[in-house]
Amino acid sequence: MKTWVHMLVSSILAIIFYPVFGWKVLLIIAGGVVVDIDHYFWYIHKYKKFDPFSCYRFFTVDEEKNNWKEITGIMLVFHTIEFLLLMVVLSFYNEFALILTIGLLFHYLLDGIFLYTVTKRI
Repeated sequence: MKTWVHMLVSSILAIIFYPVFGWKVLLIIAGGVVVDIDHYFWYIHKYKKFDPFSCYRFFTVDEEKNNWKEITGIMLVFHTIEFLLLMVVLSFYNEFALILTIGLLFHYLLDGIFLYTVTKRI
């Protein structure tokens, strides 16, 4: 999913939760957008290139042309069930983790919608 969609939804959530959490809602944006840094880590590991624009182009334009074949089944550490479970457990003990997890859950939801509707995969 494109970064601007994650940013838009995370920003809307941040506005909604602002009366509850105040300035800490910036963590919702971090959980909703910055979590995709694992795409960049994978790209660096696979192609040995450090160019973030090339990485973004690879995951958006190039992979759409290839029908997402090259990225099917890749390991993205922040997109795993283990990371989600860790964040959920930490959410019971730390407010920052709770707020970050809210953004993360919506990130996963948007990714799931994208995978199901656009790539026709789960």
